[in-house]
Amino acid sequence: MPIISFCIPSYNNSQAAFQIVNDLLSSESEDFEIIICDDNSQDDTQELLSQINDKRFIYIRNAENLGAHKNWLKTLESGRGKYLYLVMGRDKLHGENITSLVELLRDKNFAFVRDKHNAKRSFKIYSGISAMINFLGFNHPTGLIFNRENFSAIPEREKYFASSDMYPENYIIRDLLLKGTGAEINSGIFRDEVVIDYARKKSAVENDKNIFDAYYSPARRTRQFFELVDMIDALPDIFTQHERNKYFHEKFSELLLAVTKAWRGLCANPDWQAHYNQAVRTVTRREMFRNIIQAVHDTTEHLRENHTYNFSRKLRMNYLAVKRFKRVLTG
Repeated sequence: MPIISFCIPSYNNSQAAFQIVNDLLSSESEDFEIIICDDNSQDDTQELLSQINDKRFIYIRNAENLGAHKNWLKTLESGRGKYLYLVMGRDKLHGENITSLVELLRDKNFAFVRDKHNAKRSFKIYSGISAMINFLGFNHPTGLIFNRENFSAIPEREKYFASSDMYPENYIIRDLLLKGTGAEINSGIFRDEVVIDYARKKSAVENDKNIFDAYYSPARRTRQFFELVDMIDALPDIFTQHERNKYFHEKFSELLLAVTKAWRGLCANPDWQAHYNQAVRTVTRREMFRNIIQAVHDTTEHLRENHTYNFSRKLRMNYLAVKRFKRVLTG
């Protein structure tokens, strides 16, 4: 059986999918497989991918459209490897580095691994609340690697992929990290590049036309933050109140970054805007100030409504907001 299954959910993005498969198949390793689950594409995906003749490649086509998240789940469940490597359809991969990744993971038994192109270290292990802080957040799905045996043992995984304001695999990551340790690596396979040429020609995802409700917008990021905090607060027997507060403060700091600097950077980047099918725009300091105020207000209301409001969280939240105000002023 393969060590790694590259699991690629695909819909109406034939050229990008074809490119990814061929990039991976450039590896000489025989210890991996590629699973593409085509969600009933209406373009030439089936015709193009059927041309690929390699025993390491498996093409599955859904009889009807399942929707993005359910197709993610089906793709992951189709993998046979010890590890399931999730890949989004417009990201660029470098197959020449697969052999080193295989050798790194062959004798390891991590519950979860994140392959991150800008990781500070080539290999680092996390566990407990430190793992939750590091891995549960605003992840890009490509490069998330799940232990298949542990993944298959999660009883509620179908519910997790049914609907979510954030990427649903965060629920999977949480449950995996409760079973074992996590690791962060930098294999060089995924380098946070998108296949922009294909993205400009045709969208793989039908995004909201209104940029303020796009998946990475401040409003959506705030709702994702609420889900993340609730996920940890739901584990009082596993993490202490101090640990849950620590998680809250770390993620709130990430939220403020997401609604200010990260928001402005994404809106101003032509490549990423092409990736998300949005027009390039300028985010002013005034708008970033408003985003901070709104995030604090919405978070306070959420804490009150969900009975998790406490002085420690409020005090620290205001402190982080003031720090972010200062950074926006000087940035």
